[in-house]
Amino acid sequence: MGFLLAKILFLLVLAATGGALFAWWWFRRHYQDVTLDYARSRDEWASWRESFEERLATRPAVDLQPITQRLASLEAAVDGLEILERVDLAPVQARLEGIERRIGEIRLPEPPPPPDLAPTEKRLMAIEHALFPVQTRLDELESAIRDFRMPAPPTLDLAPVLERLADLRLRLENPRARTVKVRAGSRNLLSHAGHGKPDDLTRIKGVPKVLERTLHKVGVFYFWQIAEWLPEDVRQVDARLADYRGVIERDHWVSQASELAAAPTAAHRPLEH
Repeated sequence: MGFLLAKILFLLVLAATGGALFAWWWFRRHYQDVTLDYARSRDEWASWRESFEERLATRPAVDLQPITQRLASLEAAVDGLEILERVDLAPVQARLEGIERRIGEIRLPEPPPPPDLAPTEKRLMAIEHALFPVQTRLDELESAIRDFRMPAPPTLDLAPVLERLADLRLRLENPRARTVKVRAGSRNLLSHAGHGKPDDLTRIKGVPKVLERTLHKVGVFYFWQIAEWLPEDVRQVDARLADYRGVIERDHWVSQASELAAAPTAAHRPLEH
């Protein structure tokens, strides 16, 4: 162990010696003496200063005579200016003082004393106390109205009433409706137009005005009559149309009358009793 420590110490001493020798060699190789440069620089500065002072001493003196003359002429011009006469503001000042004095003498009227509102306040308080029960009653009524629930109205079936009204209207418009009879041997050929104003049968294709009068004689006055015809009804009416046989089926009267009977202006079939 002691040998190892001695060996390490030897190596450290050897490294320190080598480093010192290397530093000495490096500084010796790169070191420069700056004292000579400093002395040289100081001598050069002293020489330049002496030469500058010599050049400055040899420069000619500046002639300030023109500037002095210029200043003198300016002073003479300023002295020769005519100064305006000073304005006398004494009258204006006196006028302003007079105005100020008159303003100070103005006396504004004393404001009227504030009105005595005590009686009014008492009256208002009395009215407020008198209205308190009314306000309480109004609050109670408002609360009662808010709590009031309206029962739902029952659903009324007005169809029978409407039918009855339609029947009454028909009777009023046609007083002879009660006496209208179906002709013997037919289902809906009427004795006369007792169920309202007759429909315009000429709106059916193939029905001229002459044929319409023939249909009235047969007992046909309304679209709803033709719309209800069965084949045997068609044959029965067709047999009575001497010059127009076959026109009912050929022009499809039943289908045309069904569409025309649904129009709002067409007469409606009477209610059966």
